[in-house]
Amino acid sequence: MSSDSDKPKLITGQRLLCTLGNIGPGMAVLPLGQMRRAYDSYDRFFGSGSREDVSTEDRSIPVGGHQLGIRIYRPTGLQPTLTMIYFHGGGYMIGSLNSHHGFCSLLAGRAGINVIAVDYRCAPESSFPGPIEDGLGAWNWIVEHGAELGIGNTRIGVGGDSAGGNLAAVLAMQTFTKAISGQLSAEPAFQFLLYPWVDMSGASDSIERYGSGLLLTKDVMGLFRRNYLPEGAAELAINSSPMACIDPSGTPDTLIVTAEYDVLRDEGLAFVEKLCKAQVNVVHKHLSDCTHGFISMGKFSGKTRNRLDEVCNMLLSYSKS
Repeated sequence: MSSDSDKPKLITGQRLLCTLGNIGPGMAVLPLGQMRRAYDSYDRFFGSGSREDVSTEDRSIPVGGHQLGIRIYRPTGLQPTLTMIYFHGGGYMIGSLNSHHGFCSLLAGRAGINVIAVDYRCAPESSFPGPIEDGLGAWNWIVEHGAELGIGNTRIGVGGDSAGGNLAAVLAMQTFTKAISGQLSAEPAFQFLLYPWVDMSGASDSIERYGSGLLLTKDVMGLFRRNYLPEGAAELAINSSPMACIDPSGTPDTLIVTAEYDVLRDEGLAFVEKLCKAQVNVVHKHLSDCTHGFISMGKFSGKTRNRLDEVCNMLLSYSKS
């Protein structure tokens, strides 16, 4: 690993937003409602925005005795070969269809794929394994209604960032079987993971190294973990983590993005190594000048938009394979 003096600096636009986000008491002490509103606002103020070449449709689907919202993004004038069911990040505690609207629209338009975002329930109202149950239920409903949704002739996979990356990987690698009942109605064709939270044990050097001054801090991670994992659930959640998978050789094609300035950097890089050793088909991009959450920081930063283009190109290339 190169020394700090050789390491590319965090993109200026991202660094300024991290500084702005750390003014005041910090997100970890905000009331829940205020924290959720603040998180949703990042996409609105700093994200990629809606695209004119992408249509959106909001629907409500029945999952496990309740209704979940989904938002379907379709690139206009194209016949996509891929559909990605996408789970937003936010530590299983914050985030919504709105928090990732610009990014999902960008993925659909730039990569030429269908994206279906899922508004799964979050902690503390629905702690572990509630979001996993919602993810499984949403996956099965969407796959079973593929013809109705116009995606029946596409390869369908899962994707997500941060906690959403955890949810996507738990489904794709089927590590959920000890935590919840039920099974996949079809196996995902691929998984697309952005700086995923793949190790619930919370032990890595990068958590200490990058634990302050960025948007995702050690304190915020602690808050997420305490709310998502009810008392007595930590061991089961850790054992259900993608990093705990004993034999990952059956993992579908994996496209994964890691960021240098990120408390989750180390577990993401370790996860890539684990999959590669198991001879999984992995496409990995490590962004040495980006931080956790950069997908919602492109509006005023040309360099960040360039990195977002690189991320979209991963899916574009895969869709043509």
